[in-house]
Order: sequence, then C-alpha cells, then structure tokens
Amino acid sequence: MATLALAALLGLGACGNTTTQDQGTATQAETQTQSQSETQDQAKSETQTQSQSETQTQSQSETQDQAKSSISAEAEKQSIKLEGVANARQLGGYVGAGGKTVKDGVLLRTASLGKATEADVKRLTDTYRLSKIIDFRMGQEVEADPEIQIDGVKNLNIRIIDEKALAKASESLTPEEQQMRASDDPVEKLVPIKKLGIVGDQMYVNFLSHDAGKQGYAQMFKELLTLPEGQSLLFHCTQGKDRTGCAAMLILSALDVDEDTIMSDYLLTNEFNAEQIAQERQELLDAGVSEDDVDDVMIARDQVFPQIMTNALDWLKKEYGSVRGYITQELGVTEEQIAQLQDKFLA
Repeated sequence: MATLALAALLGLGACGNTTTQDQGTATQAETQTQSQSETQDQAKSETQTQSQSETQTQSQSETQDQAKSSISAEAEKQSIKLEGVANARQLGGYVGAGGKTVKDGVLLRTASLGKATEADVKRLTDTYRLSKIIDFRMGQEVEADPEIQIDGVKNLNIRIIDEKALAKASESLTPEEQQMRASDDPVEKLVPIKKLGIVGDQMYVNFLSHDAGKQGYAQMFKELLTLPEGQSLLFHCTQGKDRTGCAAMLILSALDVDEDTIMSDYLLTNEFNAEQIAQERQELLDAGVSEDDVDDVMIARDQVFPQIMTNALDWLKKEYGSVRGYITQELGVTEEQIAQLQDKFLA
C-alpha cells in the first residue's frame, strides 16, 4: 500500500516537470556525462534494491524461525502431532471437577481436516480410536474444502453460523460496503465482515447468543454424552480457533476446569500457528498496514486475542451467572448430564 502511494507521488512529480529549449541544446559531452551518471545511479539503485530485498527475506526467515522455536512445553504436551492439519491438539490433562484431570486423547480439536495425510488418518483411528467428527463450518466452507471421510467414523456438520440469516443481514450493507467485500485491501475488506458480526471483539458473543450457535453447541453436548467409551471425538472449524475455541471453552467449563486454564488453552492457538502468524503480520506491515489494523485483520486470520474470549465469558456471567448457567439454561444440558460428562471425561 505504501509502495502504491509512493508511485502516485512520483507520478505527480514527473507531471510537474517541464523540459526547456535551453536544456535541449546542452553539449554532447554533458549529455554523455549525464547518461553515464544515470547508468551508475541505476546500477547503484538496483544493488540497493536487491540488498533490501535480501535483507527483508532474511528478516522474514528469522522471524519464522523464532516462531518455530517458541513452542512451549505446554503446547507440545497438548499436540496430537498431525502432519497435514493445523492447530491440532487435545484437551487432555487439564484439572477439572474434584481435582480429576481431563482424559488424554479423547477430546480433540483442530483446524480443517481437508489436508489430512494418510498418516494423519491412521494416527486418528489407531492411536486415538476416533469415533466422531464435528465440523462447525458453513456450507460454503465445506464446499471449498470438503470434509474427509473415514471408515467407521461418524461425520456431523453442525453449523454455528446461520447462513440464511447471514445472507439476509448482508442485504443491509450499502453498495460501497458490498464492493469492499471483494477488495484486495485487507483492512477495507474487513469493514463489511465486522458489520455483519462474523469477526470482531464481540464475535463469540454472537456465536453464543444466536439461535444457530445455541442449537449447534447443544447438539455437540448430545454427541459428547453418547460417545462410546474408549473412543475419541474431534471437533473443528476452518482455522480451529473461534467456533472451535468457543466449543472448547464450553466443554472445559462443563468439566469444571478453571477459567485461567480455559484461557491458556484458547491462547495455545497462537503457539500452534506461530509461524503462519509471524509471516502474515510481517506481510501486512510490509504492505503499509498499521499495527492496530494488523491486529484487526489477524482476528479474521490465524491469531487469537484474549479480549475476545474475555468478552464472551463476561457476557455469559452477566446473562446467566456463569458459563455453566448458559449450558444448562440455553443448551438444555441438565445437571445430571453434566455429572455424566464429568464421569465420562475425567479420571
């Protein structure tokens, strides 16, 4: 973006310059000297440009290497080590009700499974004894990146965002906002998406408060309650961080895991996606996007921010007294069923 602005300024400058007749009658020696000087300047400029490009590439590589090496022991412990699936981890090991811990390898959360390798599928079925996959994505997301089909594994597409309601809400966008949706400018493109509530600091509140979200998360709990003993359930969306992050928060809350641990689990996305986040942020900054705008854009990409989850937790407490109050009052999960979930997933 900065490069485009600079080019425009240079264009205006060139239009403002005129060549006089006296300059046209300069001596041949002067012309040759000027030509030689311009050639040298051009060569120097090309060398500087190449050097800057190499420095920038080296800087990006160093940033990505730092991101790779910053994975914590906690992230490593939660990883389920899939080759082709991003943000792939489990909820096992966290302390819940009565000091018991969430069973290892039973509750799995990931990004989209579309690029899962044969080795990934084998690991999910052999190591984790996968029984159910819950896909929280919208129809258009599934069409663009179809869900994998694994023999003996039940696939459920439980949509948290109501596509019909979203299409209806889109009609309220102004013609200018409609055009912004197709913009190449990441900041401009964000304007209509934020207006629709798909991204932004209240996006999780929208997921949890709208009918589609309530119905979807209620169905998720039904699937958890009927999960066969000794088998696992995997839930995911596209990036495995927002709709999936809310699901993890609800499940861990039902198991009586404390809020600090829930937040820590949520923020592990930034470690699992560290390399991609570093690259995306650097590209946006290099394009001239401000630091504040970079954060806004990254909400819609691969990074998570604690304030968004905090806003959801605060809303749940204000409206229902607690996350558990929301689970029982809005999702229809009884106290008896919560006790069953704790017996089932804690050890």
